[in-house]
Amino acid sequence: MSSAVSSPVKVRRGKASIISVSVVRVIVFTICCAGLGMAFGLFGGILVQVARSLVHRGSAGDMTVAYRFVGIPLAAVCGVGALIVFTVLETRTARRLLAKK
Repeated sequence: MSSAVSSPVKVRRGKASIISVSVVRVIVFTICCAGLGMAFGLFGGILVQVARSLVHRGSAGDMTVAYRFVGIPLAAVCGVGALIVFTVLETRTARRLLAKK
């Protein structure tokens, strides 16, 4: 008598499945890293603007500086870096999975 527990079935993925999942992973991780870069950049930029206004005893500075000069550039750098790193990692993984077939 055989049961599902005693005879495991290995699921085979096709080429299209492996490639499409790799592309989706790269896109999702790139967007997440760019978003995190934007968040940390804005937080840091706002902290710098607040510290600057406290040191100079003035009113609150223009907070759009945090977007223009810190947040957006850091998001772009994080996004490009993540795109490169995750493309390399996913390419290696996809090659390894496709070579097993």
